[in-house]
Amino acid sequence: MKKIIDTFIPEAGHHCISNSLQQILHFNGYNISEEMIFGLSSGLGFIYFDIKNSPFPMIGGRINIGDFEENLARRLNLGLQILETSSKKKGYEIIKSEIENGKPAMIYVDMAYLKYLNLPPDAHFGGHSIIVFGLDEEEGIAYISDRDGENFYVTANENECPKDFHKISIEDLELAHSSKEKPYPPKNRLIKFDFSNASDTFSKQTLEEAIKKNLETFLSPPIKNIGVKGIKTFAENVVNWDKFSPEKQRAAAFNCFIMISHIGGTGGGCFRKMYGNFLKEAYPFMQNDLFKIAGEEYIKISLEWDKIANMFKEISATLNQSLYQKISEKLFILYIRENELMERIREVVCS
Repeated sequence: MKKIIDTFIPEAGHHCISNSLQQILHFNGYNISEEMIFGLSSGLGFIYFDIKNSPFPMIGGRINIGDFEENLARRLNLGLQILETSSKKKGYEIIKSEIENGKPAMIYVDMAYLKYLNLPPDAHFGGHSIIVFGLDEEEGIAYISDRDGENFYVTANENECPKDFHKISIEDLELAHSSKEKPYPPKNRLIKFDFSNASDTFSKQTLEEAIKKNLETFLSPPIKNIGVKGIKTFAENVVNWDKFSPEKQRAAAFNCFIMISHIGGTGGGCFRKMYGNFLKEAYPFMQNDLFKIAGEEYIKISLEWDKIANMFKEISATLNQSLYQKISEKLFILYIRENELMERIREVVCS
């Protein structure tokens, strides 16, 4: 079997999930920006977790996988199926079926098995989304679109980017798709959409619902390591990282750099820049100057997150432990700023 969907146009983007969703939407004729997709998905979040079996504390700046797609499907009236299987063979057959039917396949993969990323072999992360748009079984090659392209980098070595698309072995595709490695094993996950009743237009009410959902998860989390409380928890804990072994400090710091930086697929500033641009794009619909002001403020906040990312990068390279206190102080300020900003937005959308 050899089929490449020649009507599919690979597109670069900020964040793997919202970029994959954008490519699927564009392929089906729905011209929605990646920032609007991120906002309609109520994507902004934060989590600080340091679980028992984790090699080091980790952070994240968006909501959970699955919730992202479900929120967007609800806002745009899309039919949604999230397919998972423990069988590597069945996982591949599902991808193949989509390609045979002329549909690009949005899947999740473990980044450690994507050789073009040049990651360490133990750098497993199965929460990465790509698009498969062609298979050549005679040559054993899969055609995939990641989020890299001009000005959109997926590795710290910017000389290795950008690419319009990648050709990888089907064997590597299957390994990446079926990986059982933690955290976030991809479980052969494939996302299917039904566009029968979809709409590419949305109302002020739709945007309000998306923003309210984000406010709920961000301002009123069930536990203290999620949402705005998670930023405070991060600030309280990072000052103690100097007690970790040098290896653990380097790994934890570099992970934070990646999870905040645009290189890691956040769009810059731990997703805050993307959310700021969403609020600015929503402003004409919302008919309230606050959303333009709040969007600009979130972009400013994203720059402060980037400064923190660069300090973590320095720690990973030099083990400069004096930076932990500075990072903590900046995080406390961001905790206050983000909390106050979201409360102002809540006053408007919930009034």
